[in-house]
Parts: sequence; structure tokens; C-alpha cells
Amino acid sequence: MAANIPGAANVNPGAYSDVTTISSGTSVPGGLRIAAFLGEGARQEVIVTSAEGGGSDGLNSTYTSTTGQDGRHFRLSYYPMISNRLTLYKNGIPLTGLEQDGFITPGGAFSYSYDYRYDTQLGYMEMQTAHLIDQGGLYYRKGSTNVGTGTVNGLSLLDPNAPSETWTVRCSSILRDGYGTPVPGFARFIATGSVSGMVLDGYGNQVVWRSNDVAKDNTILSFSISEGATAFREGDSFYIEVESGVLSAGDSLVATYIPVADINDPVFFSNMDEIQEKHGAASLDNRLTLGCQIAFANNPPGIYCCQTAPAIPRRVSYTLEESASGGSTPDDLEFALPLGVVPDVDSRINFFITDPVTKVESQIIPNKVDFYDAAITANPNLFLYGAGYVYSYTVVVEDAIVREGDDGEITPLTATTAYLSSSSVTFDLTDLSGTRTVKILAPAANAGTYVISGVVLGQLIISDPAGFVAETAAEFRVVDSADSSSLILFTDDIAPAAGEALRATVVDTKDASFFDANWTEAYQALERIECDIVTPLPSQTISAIFQAGVSHVRTMSNVRNRKERMLFIGAIDGLTPDNVIGNTDAAVEDIGILEGIQGDDVSEVLAGDVEDLADYSVPNSFGNTYRVVYHYPDEIVVQIGADRTTLPGFFIAAASAGYLSGIPNIAIPLTNKVLAGFTILRTKLFRPLVLENISAAGITCLQPAVGGGRVIWGKTTVMSGEAVEEEISIIFIRDRLAKSLRAGFSGFPGNPEDETTQGSILVRANKIMQSFISQKIITSFRNLKVSRDSAEPRQWNISVEAQPVFPINWVYIKIGVGVLV
Repeated sequence: MAANIPGAANVNPGAYSDVTTISSGTSVPGGLRIAAFLGEGARQEVIVTSAEGGGSDGLNSTYTSTTGQDGRHFRLSYYPMISNRLTLYKNGIPLTGLEQDGFITPGGAFSYSYDYRYDTQLGYMEMQTAHLIDQGGLYYRKGSTNVGTGTVNGLSLLDPNAPSETWTVRCSSILRDGYGTPVPGFARFIATGSVSGMVLDGYGNQVVWRSNDVAKDNTILSFSISEGATAFREGDSFYIEVESGVLSAGDSLVATYIPVADINDPVFFSNMDEIQEKHGAASLDNRLTLGCQIAFANNPPGIYCCQTAPAIPRRVSYTLEESASGGSTPDDLEFALPLGVVPDVDSRINFFITDPVTKVESQIIPNKVDFYDAAITANPNLFLYGAGYVYSYTVVVEDAIVREGDDGEITPLTATTAYLSSSSVTFDLTDLSGTRTVKILAPAANAGTYVISGVVLGQLIISDPAGFVAETAAEFRVVDSADSSSLILFTDDIAPAAGEALRATVVDTKDASFFDANWTEAYQALERIECDIVTPLPSQTISAIFQAGVSHVRTMSNVRNRKERMLFIGAIDGLTPDNVIGNTDAAVEDIGILEGIQGDDVSEVLAGDVEDLADYSVPNSFGNTYRVVYHYPDEIVVQIGADRTTLPGFFIAAASAGYLSGIPNIAIPLTNKVLAGFTILRTKLFRPLVLENISAAGITCLQPAVGGGRVIWGKTTVMSGEAVEEEISIIFIRDRLAKSLRAGFSGFPGNPEDETTQGSILVRANKIMQSFISQKIITSFRNLKVSRDSAEPRQWNISVEAQPVFPINWVYIKIGVGVLV
């Protein structure tokens, strides 16, 4: 046989309870309440507060010691990390990073397009090595007042850990003949760095260059100087720019990232400092910490925090075209995504067109063709113009597009070479890497792929045996075979019209696996802890997450699971009283694969406008349970840092949960209490009739009050009309009775019965019930009975009826006015 407990037939030995509603008005209470918040966040770690500089910060190149550090190698404290979620700030400015797991073993340089690279598995971070900055085709520039026409030759950077600085190479003296004429080859130059200063040689002397084209170095730079047609004069100078990831004195380095271990890991915190240390600073994106900020304004003893993954894979928006030409050449139908962005093959890309006149953005929904098709990659024109594809898009991967424009000017130089210049693009010596070529897309006379043979003053020299035709509006791309870019292709029947802007939202391959639909795993994580209130704070698929929360609290509160709890939620911004009461439907959130298109009524849907219209009626959605508290209005204003920001109304749930957590007496109702941490605008002040209708729909409505919002009637969403199910305080009393009685009898299972068993259980039960009265949780109890189960001899049954402490909601005063005889 097994336990004869309804709803828990195969449970393990232990004390179990089942609380039911007595329609005449009795039920059960609670004590100290603990709230659990769910939301997205990101850890913030201060790596360097104020750098020493000079290569004295961080770790050595093998990340094993602070001995031999170089100011470029650092390691985060918590790893592995979630892919594609690290942002590194140097002096408050975000840097561009390259995710490159395993780079420590092979080592080597990485593209100067990135400021740093990082390993998500081990937490390693390497700042970019020092490198020379191109200054228009040369790694130096001449002083504007130079007299001499000589040049710097063979310039190279010797120290990969050199700091970012400007080097000034200045002529300090020249040798003159008997007529006072400068003697070529004898001008003396001294190099001084803006950070390194004047570097001395091993004997403590200045390093001096002569204009004799003999190379010298100061351990940081190596170069020679040669005379030109006009000799140098004192004061002639050259300027060399060095850019480096090495920290300079006073630099700060801060990272925001998401460690894998932080996801779905509920931890109890007693203050905001601990919360911000783990989950980051409050922001519109960091809803977990933001909700805790509001809660702690209401003095809770502490909060369980559970950081979640996003409910759907992250989408990033990219502007593909700011103003289309209106043509249908390949350049008008191919759109490159930024380096490193690779669209997920299983996700759609959403496209939005902005009208150049009205500036109204609307969505287009072309057909998706499988990405990365080898045949299309080999011949994109088959897709762009072929009859086999209609109103479609796809993605291919090609050599990286590092520069592009449609204002290229081609000027023939010789029979086989030409200059390519652009007012919007500056070419430099990185284009001479040997892996880069130029593609001319239009006009047809110059269309093709060409070798880059030189860079002069920001212009490319391109070569082709057939020569070139002069052109002033060439469409061009500089591509690099050492890297790759994802290219979105459109069929020619959806080419953007002239002047239209094109935007896309993309799910990157690195983001595709990081999500938790409906926060299923997050709710499962809460099954491990004891809490009384669950408060989800989502940013996407909000209604779905709320409904999953309902399922969670009801399941956890059943006889088997023995972890009674309530769900505190609220209105999404944009919901009117008519929407939440159930009089009208609304469109306030994205509920499908589309995004960004909203309408106002059904007629727009029937007219062809794709619509997110839905029923947000609280009675229809939550009216069958007393385990939900739904807060209204739909908007509040909260201070986030230096800004006052409008938030969805469901953030009131955080304040409500914090307030109730801080009140030891669980019989105190929420009605007529002022919650702090936010402001309700006067536009949310409703007429008495509207407030009555809101309350009748099972909604806990607040109205503006000094320092926060005043609760009109704190109640659950249940539509039963039973006082013991409507009142929030009584639900907590019910749960406390169940939890306390279970705890009181938890020592009995595992012991043999004897002649005193029934009496012992009866005495224990009576004492516990009497303690509830002394704690002013209940006012009385009756029909306390203890008996052995008739079907299962190993089971003892206790039954009792209790009357909770009811809140006072109404005082009716009847006054007679007239002549009193």
C-alpha cells in the first residue's frame, strides 16, 4: 500500500497538509514572508580601479602570476561566461571585443579592428598590442612648418607593450658649412614620447638619429631619416602615433558579463550592495536589480534573487541601408552585417522599411530561403535575379567587407593602374595586408575585382592589365580574405525604393542557444528554495511568463510539493482600465514571430495590418486562482541613477512584495498601505466608479500618494467572492498554518507507534493551534480530531477548522438626521 493522501499517493514519509476553504468564513495564516525575484541581469566587475601604468597592471602573458605583468593581460573572477555577453569599459568607454576561446595556447596577434579579445571558458582577456596608426598612407606625418623635405624610413614598433602615445621626432641641430648652408646627412633628431618621455640608451645618453638613412632604435621605435631635396632645419619634426591596449596611469577597466553559474541560481541577499555585486547595477536592461531597488525602498529583511536567461534569443538591430538608391544592382540587393555577426540558421531575420517622406516604419515579411547555401554563395546572381526565387531573402558568408561606399572616384594613373579615392572612406596601410582586394560593383565599365598595389595620401592604387575608365560615383567594397562577413541577399522584386531606409533584427549564432522559453528553467530553480512570494520581472513574452508563474505557484502549493507561495505580477504598460477589466482587447506586446507592428482595433487586422491584439482581462486570465496578486496602474516612474524613468506597472509587484516581506504580522492587510520607491503620475488618478470596477475584477489598484502609491484594496485575482480567498493576508495565513503544522509533526514519521501516539499527536496539535491564537493569526479553532487512517495503518490523520484574523475593510455608519423628540 501507499499513503492515503489525496493528490499525493506515492509520496515519501513525512507530514503533509491540505488546506480547504470553509464557505462560512474560516481559513489559515502565515508569519515572516520571503520574496523571490526573477529577472535578467549582468555581473559588473571592476578589474582595475586606477591603473599604475607602465605595464605594472594585470597578469603575465600566461595568466599565472602578477610577476612579469605587462598591463595587457587580465582575468575575470567568474567563468565560464555566457557567449557574446561581455562588454569591457576603459575609463567608462565601451571597447570592441573579439570572442576567441582557446587563444592562449596558440597566442599570436589579432586584428586591430578589436580593442581586446577574451576567452569565455577561462575568463582570460588580452588587450590589443601596441601598433602604429596610419596617418593617410604613412605611419607618420610631417610637421606643418617643416622646411626640409626628407622622410622617415623603415619605421617599426619594437615593443608590443608600449603605451598609447604620440612620439615627436624633432630636429635639434644641423651642421652648416662655412657659408652657413646646412650640410645634408648631419641633421640630428631626438624622439620624445608623450608618455614614455625621452628614452635613454644603456649608458644614460640620448638616442640620436642623423639624417643619413641609418636605422637606430630606442627599444620602442626603430627607423631611419633621410634628407630630401631641401635640407632639414632646426625645429623640423615628424609625429608618430602609437595606439595600445596597455593601461596608462589612472586608467580604469570595468567589465559587465554573465557567468554561467549566475543563471538560475537563487541566492538570498539582505542588502542592495550584495545584489549589485552579483547581478550588476539597476537599469532598464537589468530588471532584476531594478526590481530589488524598488523592493528595498519598502524595507524587506532580504530577497531571493534568481537571474534568468532571456525568454527568447536576443535580437540585435542593424541599419542595413540609410537611404536606398532605388536601383536593383547587386549593391542594392546585398547588405553586409558587421564583422563577427553570423545569423542563426534556425531563426528568421525581421526587416523594417522607413518611408523617406512620412518617416513611418513598417515591416516587410519576405520568404526565408535556407542560409549559407553553397550554390547561392558561388553565384549570388542566381538568387538575386533568378526565376526560382520570389520575394525572398537569404544569407551567405563571403570574404569580410571591411570598407564600402558608393562615392568612389577612379582616376587612371597609368595604362594598368588607377587611383581609387572616396570622400566617405579613408584608405590606409592596413589595406596593403596582402589579403585585401577591391570589388568595383558599378559602373559596368570598371566592374570587377582588383589588386591593391599601393596607398598614397588616403587613396588606393589599384591594378589591372586592362586598365580603367575615369568614374566619379563608383560603388566599391574592400574585402579581406583573412576574415568573413555575413551578407543578406534580397531578390530584386523587394529592392528598397529610392530614399527608403532598411533595418533588420538578427539573432546571432552565439545568442541562439541562450534563452529560457517562459522562464521554465528559472521557475524550476525556485523549486529548491522556501519562499512565499514569487515576482517575475520580464522584458519579453511577458504574459507567457506570468502564466508560467501561475502554474508554478499552484503546483508548488499542492499537497505533494508542500511549498506554498503566491505570484505577484501586474499590468504591462499601455493597458487601460477597460483592458484589464475585460471590456476591450489590447495590443501591448509582441506575441508572435513578428515585431514592431501595432494596431488599435480589429478593423486594422482585417485590413491586413498584422496585429498583436489579445485579451488582457484579469478575471479571464487569473480569476480562477487566489494565488495571484495583480497590480495596477500600468505605469510608474522610478529613479534609475540620475534619470527618472517610466516602467511597466508590474514593477509595483516588487514594492508590494518588499513591503509585505518586512511586516512580521502576516495578518496585516495590504489595503490602504502606501508603497514606496516609485511615483504614480496624476494621469493615473481614476474616478471612483472606475476604481470600483478595477477592484471588482480582482485587481490591486494603487493611486498617487506622497512618496509612492496608496493601495485601494489589496486582494487576489480570484472571482469566487469568498473573503478567505480574496484577502491577501488570509492566503498567507492559510499557508502559514499549513507550513507550521507540517513542521510541528515532522518528527513523528520514522518512529514506532505506542499507546500514547494518538494522545501525543492531539496534544501537539492543540498546542500549535493555541500558539496561532496567541500570535493573533487565528481567532479560534474547532473540531480538532486525530485518528489512524482506515485504509493505511501507517498513516495518522489530523483534521481541524480554524478562523483566521480577518482584515477590516468596511465600516458602515448609519446616521439619522432630524428633530429628536
